[in-house]
Amino acid sequence: MTKVIVAVAFLVLLVIAIKVFEEFTRNRKPQFEYRRKDCVMTDAEQECYHALVSEMGPDYYFFPQIHLDAIVQPTVTRKDRFYAFRHINQKSVDFVACDKKQLRPLFAIELDDKTHNRPKRIERDREVESILRGAGIPLIRLENRGRFEPKELAAVVQKGMADFYAKPIQT
Repeated sequence: MTKVIVAVAFLVLLVIAIKVFEEFTRNRKPQFEYRRKDCVMTDAEQECYHALVSEMGPDYYFFPQIHLDAIVQPTVTRKDRFYAFRHINQKSVDFVACDKKQLRPLFAIELDDKTHNRPKRIERDREVESILRGAGIPLIRLENRGRFEPKELAAVVQKGMADFYAKPIQT
C-alpha cells in the first residue's frame, strides 16, 4: 500500500512539475503599450518638408520616412532575393519625391544632421547612396541647418538631380 501511495504522489508531483515547466517555457508575446507620435518627422524634417512642398509641391508628391524596399527591388535570382531584401530592409531615406501621375519615385532626399558623421552612419549612407544610384534614383543630401528657404532648397535639389544625371552610372 505504501508503494502505491508513493507512486501516486510521485505521479502527482511529476504532473505538477511538467505543468510548471510548460508555463515558464511557453512562448508568450510580450505586452507593450504604445502611444501615437505627435508627428512622423522631426522638427528639422518638418521644416524641410514644408519648404519642399511650398516650392516644388506643384510638380511632386513628397513622402517622408520611406524604406528602400518601397522604392527599389532586387534584380537578383529568386534564390538570392531574400538576402537582397534583407540588405535593404532596415534602410530608409528622409523623403522620396514621386511624380503625381504614377507615384514613380524620382529622387530621394537625406537630411544630414550630426549623426551622419559617425563612422557606421557614414558607411550606411554610402551604401544607401550606392543602392539608389544603381537603381537610377538620385539621392540629394542636404545639410540640416534647421531652417530651409524654399527657393534655395529647390535650387539645391535641382542641382543635385542635374549632377546625378550628368555622371555615368558605374557598375
